Amino acid sequence: MNSIVRELALDNGLTVRFSDASRRYFGDYHQVRVEVTCEVPLTAQLFDDPAAFEAARKLLGASVSYRKLVEHQGVPTLLVADQVEKVIQHFIEHSLGYFSSENFPRRLVQSELNRLKSRSRSFAIPMHING
Repeated sequence: MNSIVRELALDNGLTVRFSDASRRYFGDYHQVRVEVTCEVPLTAQLFDDPAAFEAARKLLGASVSYRKLVEHQGVPTLLVADQVEKVIQHFIEHSLGYFSSENFPRRLVQSELNRLKSRSRSFAIPMHING
């Protein structure tokens, strides 16, 4: 069962969430699993024109989600909470600046559009994003 252990409100209006999905897998050993998520709502301000926004919304829906699962194996019961905190602190120290930037929402949306475009060359979508 995932439980949110921390939420960080960012200056760019987004929220990064950390969920603990750790589990015991053998004796006193656990698999520490921290899921990092951030949802970016699709807004017209991310695009150069309304047609690009509407095309992206049809493909992506109302938002695009970033999701990363960080796992550590063989963690003794007494160290699980410390390991979860270490994962969160590592993200804060090394990645939070990128997520906090004004350009992150646009970059995430563009990345998702590019991923979909590369999966299927049959899409004819305008890719004009502000930036």
